[in-house]
Amino acid sequence: MKPLLFFVLLIPAFSCGVRYRFSKSSDTLLDTSFIYTLPYPKGTTHLLIQNYNSLLSHKGQLNLDFKMEQGSAVTASRAGVVTSVQVSFSKGGLSKKYLKKANSVIIRHSDGTNAMYGHLRHLGAVVEVGDKVVTGQLLGYSGSVGFSAFPHLHFVVWGPTRKGRSSLPTRFHTKKGPKYLRTGRWYRSI
Repeated sequence: MKPLLFFVLLIPAFSCGVRYRFSKSSDTLLDTSFIYTLPYPKGTTHLLIQNYNSLLSHKGQLNLDFKMEQGSAVTASRAGVVTSVQVSFSKGGLSKKYLKKANSVIIRHSDGTNAMYGHLRHLGAVVEVGDKVVTGQLLGYSGSVGFSAFPHLHFVVWGPTRKGRSSLPTRFHTKKGPKYLRTGRWYRSI
């Protein structure tokens, strides 16, 4: 029994006879991705109900869903130029007929990335295509239009690639510093 215990204790330190050495924390690469502001006004708090690759409707996708009351303010997470505004749809639900019928605002950032703010209420945008927006500026109001079970804000950032576009994971300013958000947690915009 003692030799077996000794062997089990050695497994974490050695693998295939090779001991792994890790760099000091000061030598590690830092995450230099842009740090976004939460997409709602400073001082307000919302629950993240779906994260990247969530089992409900984000499987294989890098999208975020924030639970919001109908008509909650949605603000720019980053400065840029409004490239698309869709607010003509008025209905939503879980039927496939609503899949491509979500109201949204899309903003292009200075580095070529884009952010989409989706499921806005009918006629719920206060910006127009071509508007320059600053971080924290009001874009519109949340809703439940399109493929949606309840009012929330769908948020996704993507960037150009050689094969088209690819969604990107996003870090946000939080009271605990820059963080990738986690499902089931409340986040206050700072």
